[in-house]
Amino acid sequence: MRRPSRYTSPEFSDRNYRPARGTMPDDWREPDSPPSPEEEDPDIAEGRCVSGDDTPPQPRKRSGLRIGQFFTGGILTQEEFTRRLPVIVYVVFLMLLYIANGFHIQHKHNELDRISEELKQLKTRAVTSSAVRMTLTRQSEIERLLREYRIPLVLDHTSPHTIDE
Repeated sequence: MRRPSRYTSPEFSDRNYRPARGTMPDDWREPDSPPSPEEEDPDIAEGRCVSGDDTPPQPRKRSGLRIGQFFTGGILTQEEFTRRLPVIVYVVFLMLLYIANGFHIQHKHNELDRISEELKQLKTRAVTSSAVRMTLTRQSEIERLLREYRIPLVLDHTSPHTIDE
């Protein structure tokens, strides 16, 4: 026997699914629910007036957005769009700031990489010059250079002494 999945349990069945109001077609109804007044009275279902006056029913105005409105610019004239225009401009401004900040950070990272590479080269150069300076300032190296260039300098090999008063 196959074990039922948690999605096939009674709480997830189609029978218990209730969509939000206004999202289902007009001819849809629950299987166990009583018929709507339009289904019982054919005059209402066909759109005839029952109230006594002979004015035809007004067609329902569609409030949804259509793709064509974006291309023709008709969306710009709707009241809801114009009412929310400051918020839309604010969100677009924030998005532009976010993009500009990303470019700024990328520029700073490139600059930081360049400066750190330059610092690495300068450190290497400083260590090299320090090693050369240390080599050249040793006493034995100074004596060798004096002999090489034939500079007559006599070194005193006696230890220093203190001066008494």
